[in-house]
Amino acid sequence: MAGKMSCPFCGTQVEYAVENSPDWYRDPSLLVYRVGCHDKCRQYWLEATSDPHLQIDPSIRAFLDSLNDEQRTFVSESTRQACDNGILIVYNRNILQYLVTDWHYAKAAVLLYEFNNVSFRISGIGFDVANMLFFLDTEDARFTLRLYRAGTAIDKIRSEIYWLQVLRNEASIRTLSPVPGRDGEMIQCPSPNDLPLRYVTVYDWIPGETLHGLSAAEKTPELMRKLGIMMGRMHYVSEILELPHWFTRPRYNADWITAKVEAALGNDMGTSAAELAKFSTLSSRFSQFVTEHGEGRDVFGLIHSDLEPHNIIISDGQPCPADVMEFGFGYYLSDILTLSRHFSEAEQIFFFQGYQEIRPLPTDYRQQLALFEGLHGL
Repeated sequence: MAGKMSCPFCGTQVEYAVENSPDWYRDPSLLVYRVGCHDKCRQYWLEATSDPHLQIDPSIRAFLDSLNDEQRTFVSESTRQACDNGILIVYNRNILQYLVTDWHYAKAAVLLYEFNNVSFRISGIGFDVANMLFFLDTEDARFTLRLYRAGTAIDKIRSEIYWLQVLRNEASIRTLSPVPGRDGEMIQCPSPNDLPLRYVTVYDWIPGETLHGLSAAEKTPELMRKLGIMMGRMHYVSEILELPHWFTRPRYNADWITAKVEAALGNDMGTSAAELAKFSTLSSRFSQFVTEHGEGRDVFGLIHSDLEPHNIIISDGQPCPADVMEFGFGYYLSDILTLSRHFSEAEQIFFFQGYQEIRPLPTDYRQQLALFEGLHGL
C-alpha cells in the first residue's frame, strides 16, 4: 500500500508506503508507515495499527496534535539530523514522548548557563533516549550538552569530569572540558514542568573531523603513531593515578565478561553448535587469562571502553578522545583492541610503536588481542 499524505512532523506533502517494520526493529511482523519526507525530515517509520482499519497508530497522532510548533520543529529537525548521520528510526508514541521530554529538559538546562541566543538540537551521532546528547549553538561558539538518564548517580558523573581533567592535566591529552553553569557548578540539575530531576553537563567543542571520517590517505603513519601515544598515555596515567574515595565507574572485569559469555551460551535461539562451542572455548581461555594476569594495575585500570573511530576527533593533527559515557575499569588490552581492530596491518605497526613509546606491551600481545577480539563479538 502506498500513497501521499502530509508529513505528521512538518506538514510537507510526502509519499508513504505501508510495509513490515525493518528487520532491525523489535517486531518484524509489525506494520509501519515508511514516510519519505526527503526535503525536511528525510525518512522515518511510524508504527501502524489495523484496528478498526489500517492507519498510523492513533496514539501517535494524538501525541503530535498536542505539540506546539517549536516542539514539532524539534522532532522534525532531530529526525533529519539522525538520518543524516545514518541513524534510522521507527517511532512509536513512547519514543516521541522521550524525545519531547528531553526537549523540555534541554530547554530548561540552557537557561542555567551563561549563554546568549542559544539554540540546540540532538547530535544525531546516536539516538540514545536515555542519555541524550545535544549540540548547542551560540552567537560565537558551539558546545555539547549531555542529559543523563533519570537516577544516574552524581558521583558517576563527577568521576567522568575528574577523569577528563586528569587526561588533560596529567596526560597532556586534549579532550572535552566541562563548562560551569551560572552558579559555578559543573553539574546542573534542571526539573522543567515538575518533571523528575535529571543531571546535565555541558562541554566545550573540539573542532575537527572524526577519525572515522578521514580518508585512507589522511591516516598517515604519523597519525597512527600519535593514536598509539594517546592511548599509551591514557593507560599510563591509570597505572599511577590515586583516585578520590567517591570515584565510581563500572568494572568490565572477569565477572562482567563471564556473565556476557554465559548469556551467549544460554541464548540458543538461532545459535549453531559451532558458535556455542566457540563461546565455551572463549570462556575457558578468558578464565585462564584472568588466572595468569589478575587485575593488577599494570594490566587492568581505567579505560575508555568505547574508543571507536567515531569517538576520536582529529583536531590540528592531534587525536582527541570524546564520548566517555562508557569509561570504567577494564583490561587495557580490551581498549587497545577496540581501536586497533579498525586498522590495517601496516597502520597497526605504527600504532603499536607509538603505544610502546609510552608503556610496554607483553611480548605475546598479538595472541592476547586475539582473545579480546573474540570477546568483542559477544
